[in-house]
Order: sequence, then C-alpha cells, then structure tokens
Amino acid sequence: MRSAFLKPVQVLTIAIFASMLAVSSCKKGNDAPVTPITPVTPPDTTLKINALSATTLHYGDTLTIDGSHFSATAANNTVTINDVAANVQSATATQLKVIVPAVGNTSGELKIKTGSQNASGGNVTYVPDVFVAGSQNNSAHALATYWKNGTAVTLSSEESALTSIFVRGIDVYAAGNERIANLQLANYWNNGAKTTLGTYESSANTIFVNGNDIHVGGWEMNNGFDNARYWKNGTGAWMDYGNSTCTGIYVKDNNAYLVGSRRNSQGRFEPWESINGTTPANTIPNNDKHCYANAAFESSSDKYVAGTQNNPITGLAMATYWANGNATNLTEGSVSAAVAVAIFASGNDVYVAGWEQEDYYHVGPGFAKYWKNGVPVKLSTVSSGATGIVVWGNDVYVSGWENNGAYNVAKYWKNGVPVNLGNAVLTSSGNSIVVR
Repeated sequence: MRSAFLKPVQVLTIAIFASMLAVSSCKKGNDAPVTPITPVTPPDTTLKINALSATTLHYGDTLTIDGSHFSATAANNTVTINDVAANVQSATATQLKVIVPAVGNTSGELKIKTGSQNASGGNVTYVPDVFVAGSQNNSAHALATYWKNGTAVTLSSEESALTSIFVRGIDVYAAGNERIANLQLANYWNNGAKTTLGTYESSANTIFVNGNDIHVGGWEMNNGFDNARYWKNGTGAWMDYGNSTCTGIYVKDNNAYLVGSRRNSQGRFEPWESINGTTPANTIPNNDKHCYANAAFESSSDKYVAGTQNNPITGLAMATYWANGNATNLTEGSVSAAVAVAIFASGNDVYVAGWEQEDYYHVGPGFAKYWKNGVPVKLSTVSSGATGIVVWGNDVYVSGWENNGAYNVAKYWKNGVPVNLGNAVLTSSGNSIVVR
C-alpha cells in the first residue's frame, strides 16, 4: 500500500510546473493587438492668396482676389498695392473685390492683412493715367482743353486756355481763363463744371486741391494794374498790388505755400512767397536783376521754387531754382536766355523743366529741356518749350509744345520720348501735367 503523502521532489516539480503555467498565461495576454490612436490634424487657417483676376492694373479697376481665410466683413481686410490702401468693395472667406488706387509707381507688391495674419500676392504692374492741360485751337480761337492718355477733353466753346491741372481720385480740376464779351476771366473747372473766380480782367495760373479746399492762384486787374490774387474755395484775397501775380501753390499739412512775382520799388521784378496768403509776402532772396518765381513744390522738409534771375552783366534770363531760399542757377545767361517754369523733387533729386536758347545771343528759338540735379536733358531740336514736370516711379514726364514747321503742337515727353497730343494742323499747347 502506497503512502498518500507526496515526496519533496514531487512537490518541487509541481511548483515549477505551476509557475511555468502562470508565465505562459501572462505572455499570451500581452500578445493581444492594441488599436493605435490617430492624431487629429487641426484645420488650416492660414491666410492665403491663390489668384488675381489681373496683374496689369489701372486706376479704378476692380481687382478680384481669390484665396482662403479672408474675413467675410470687408472692413476687416486691409488690401494694399505698393503700400497704398485699396478700397475693399466686397468680401467672402475665399474672395475679395477691391478698387485699384493710384499706387505711385509702375509696380508694387499686393498685400492683405486680416486679423493678425499677412499674405502677399506678389508684384503687379500699374499703368498710370497721364493728364496734360492746355489749349487747342479750332478754326476761330483757342479752347481750354486737357488730354487724358491722349484723348482730348474740351471744357469751353469760348476763347479760353488751361494753365494748370490737378487730379484727385475721379475728380479732374483745371484752372485757366475764358473770354466772355471781350473780358478775360479767371476760372477753374471741376469735372467740366465751371466756377468763375474773377470779376475784372483776370487769369488763374495754378491750382491745388487739399481735402475739401480748392486753392487757386493768379492775377486780377485792380486800379489799372494786374495784382496777385489767391482764391480759396472761390473767395479771393489780394496778395500784392501793382504788377504782381501768383504763379505757384503747393499745399502740405493744410498749409498753402504760395509763390509769385511783383515789381518792387526799384522797378525790377522780384520773387515772393507766402504761407496761407498772408501779406505782405516775403521776398525770396535774389540778385535784384529782374527775377521771377514760376512754380512751387514742397517735399517732406524742403520748399522749392522754379523761376529766373537775370545775368547782371548780359541781362539775359538764367533758369534758376531756389531750395529753402537758396538759389541755384541752372544756366549762366552769358550768351543765351533760359527759363525754369516747373519743378518736382523726388528723394534727393530735383527736376526742373523749361527751355533754353542755347547758342543764340538775344535771338533764336528756345528748346525744351529739363534739368536733373543741374544736368540738362534736351527734349527737342526744334523750337519748343517744356511747361510741367512730374516723376512717377523711375519715369520722368514733361509737358510742353513743339513747332512742326507750321504750328506749335501740344505734347509730352516720357523719358525723353515725345507723345503728340494736339492736332498737327492747328495750334495747341500743353501747359501742365499730372500722372495718376
């Protein structure tokens, strides 16, 4: 009969076997498949520009911008071209429609800011509009005319002429004169609507618009003399008395800088300047040999005047400009006369337009020119004159006229290349230029 008790060796064997069963059971549980957790990708909320309806733009064009994550509230999207704000007309999350502004350059980067995000649409090409004001004859007399990109717009059917032009947005302002019943009167036109300024024989020489204010300078007869006149919003003020005129206005920081010329007590003409029409106007330093101020320009920190000073020995006019009252003669006046009639400053560069007789002594035709930092650029080899100048981006535009052998014809030059404006068989003149 066997014993019911197990031997120690048997007990040990059973314990080892049980332990192996436990380990095996644990391994089988760890081999069970585990479902991985898939990371959630957050939605893309990046502001993007995908496409533009056009990359060659003109002022006033409607530009469509397709993209993503714009604000559906138009005012919450800021769109600029060359850092000039464009008017956002409508907006959805994927499309903006904007009105192209005058960008001040021939190209510029398009940018959008929505909230704290910014996006760029790359560079676009801007094609500016060129306005030239002057006159063009019909069969009877001259008519006040301006040209927009070469297309003539006539403002009067009476004998008239334009001397200055100013363009702001869709508004075109032009100053000049019109003869009614044998009386020449100063006028300005706003989009073709005429405002008569003068009561007696008069003319408007220059115009500048700032905010809601329209500034016009010129002259009007008073006690038998043409006297300098300054009109602000149609209300006139006398600037000087006895053979004087206002020829230039530039408005900056709501202050109007006016210049002109007057006959002094010695019987010689001298240039003057005034802020906001205060009188008496200050005399611009000159050589006291018949000097004239013909145009004004103001940059960020400097005031410029274009005009003439006579050579004290020959008596011939020298093209001159003043910067903060300091005169620079562009010509010597030793053997020929020259006149500066327009001025523009861009950065450190000063551009002056006018004409010079060159190699002729007292006689001979003048030739249209402009000077950049004192270096002359001749625009024509026949009788001609330059009357206005503006720099747009890297391009220099000059208005004027040129004789074709029979008639003086209005034109402008872009980087020295002429563009004819007037009719070749009628007299015309370009007297002022604006580029928008």
